Amino acid sequence: MANTKYDQILIKGKVYWASVVEPNTTFEPACWQVDVCIEDEETREKLESIGLTIKNKGDDRGDFLTAKRKITKKDGSERDAPRIIDAKRNPWDNRLIGNGSVAKVRIQPFDYNFAGKSGISVDLMAMQVIDLVEYGNPSAEFKDEEGFSIDDELVAL
Repeated sequence: MANTKYDQILIKGKVYWASVVEPNTTFEPACWQVDVCIEDEETREKLESIGLTIKNKGDDRGDFLTAKRKITKKDGSERDAPRIIDAKRNPWDNRLIGNGSVAKVRIQPFDYNFAGKSGISVDLMAMQVIDLVEYGNPSAEFKDEEGFSIDDELVAL
């Protein structure tokens, strides 16, 4: 990114709609993206002080910032995907990241001027998944409980 007048920022919070393993191709231009919840006042103040807008749609995300990285550059060449690592800094194994996972998200703010509009946006640089909620695993929210078990029934046979 040519414009580096802003320092990179690290945000820790719950993440939603993480399209970081595969880019989101629902809209053009296709991009990797994630919504990261803003959970502390210091982070909010830092983001707002440089002109970034914090969103709130009245859902589970609460206050959040959307970070994106387009898959192609202005010249049409491909961009590298954002780097994704686990809590121990191991490379990500490409499993999908579900809503409510906790992560640290590194962003690079930049100025934009496009189609008569200008402002500040952010490039999604990297993400460290701290607490994974696996996408598409409906049993992940359940824990072992005392009570009926098929295993107990099999032992009795």
